[in-house]
Amino acid sequence: MQTAKFRTRQEIRRAQNPKGNHYIIGLDAGYSSMKCCHESGYFCFPSYVRRLDQELMFPSGEDILYRDLKTGELYIMGYSAQNMAGSLETNDTDGELYSRKRYGNRNFQILCNAAIAMALEYKTDNREILIQTGLPSAYETADTPEIKKALSKPARFELRIGDGKWKEYGLEIKKDNIFVMAQPAGSLYSVLIQNDGKYTKDARSLLFSNVLVMDIGFGTFDFYGIKNRAIVCRDSIDEIGMKQVLSETSAQILKQTGEDIRLQALQKKLTAGTIICLNEDTMQEEEKPIAPFLEEANDKVFQTAINKAKSITSSFRDYQYLIVTGGTGAAWMEKIQKYLSGMKSLVILPGNLNNDKIPMIYSNVRGYYMYRYMVSK
Repeated sequence: MQTAKFRTRQEIRRAQNPKGNHYIIGLDAGYSSMKCCHESGYFCFPSYVRRLDQELMFPSGEDILYRDLKTGELYIMGYSAQNMAGSLETNDTDGELYSRKRYGNRNFQILCNAAIAMALEYKTDNREILIQTGLPSAYETADTPEIKKALSKPARFELRIGDGKWKEYGLEIKKDNIFVMAQPAGSLYSVLIQNDGKYTKDARSLLFSNVLVMDIGFGTFDFYGIKNRAIVCRDSIDEIGMKQVLSETSAQILKQTGEDIRLQALQKKLTAGTIICLNEDTMQEEEKPIAPFLEEANDKVFQTAINKAKSITSSFRDYQYLIVTGGTGAAWMEKIQKYLSGMKSLVILPGNLNNDKIPMIYSNVRGYYMYRYMVSK
């Protein structure tokens, strides 16, 4: 098992997406990562923020630095912030990092502001800004006002990416220019819309069929079911996803080695694939691979997830298409295909079907962008 593939990624990808009458930003503010789609490409970085007392001694190409121009406070996010997390730190609680009601949290505001600013780096004209985002299926109706309030809050800040220069931003997005959909619907539209912004030739037949989208992310497992154009399923399950896989991995490491490694610290150790276990009596270190712990946890959580999916969907009965999406969905794709291989009437599609050049983690946010492009035309 390649443990590095389980780490939340950070990258910037260039691509030509269709250009509309407005400057559209697809924003997927996930529990694990911020993902963005704009007309010049895609990017993502881990949803982790740390406050700094002073500037770093030396810049790194992975740095994303944020300075609030009202308070002067300095923050770092993404890979560099994760790499600063100590194994025994308890400063970052799950309640703060992964709470559903995080919209008023200072760190959530910083992450969203930074992502929007990074997308605006490619804006060269005066077109009005539109933001299309999403929420877990079951939260969409109740939480839409809160996320719109959070994204429309005025902000003045500076941002520095890598070893570049500081750049000042002033954001004031109109609430009427912020749109929210169920997260899995993003992947549905991503499957329906081609790279040129036009519907695929089989889009109509797919929409008139019975389609289930399973969006398996970091913090939630979301279902979005359509039968003959009617939405029949909008469920979200907490505690089934990559967060649970990593939490189980951390628990097994503690049980078998005595090392208490929290989630953000574990993230950076996935890259190396090993942990250092210290015997404090003898002061001897032993290096141990993470893969056995991770593999056991991954299998355990997958079995829980697939049993829950069967319960919610009546064992996938009457569905003709299953669209699998999300970062955990990508990691579990082969497991899902194998488990459902006996259902010959069910066609399993990846969320990045129409753009397999980009990872499945971007399926929702690509769909946000493409849908808003089609509507705003």
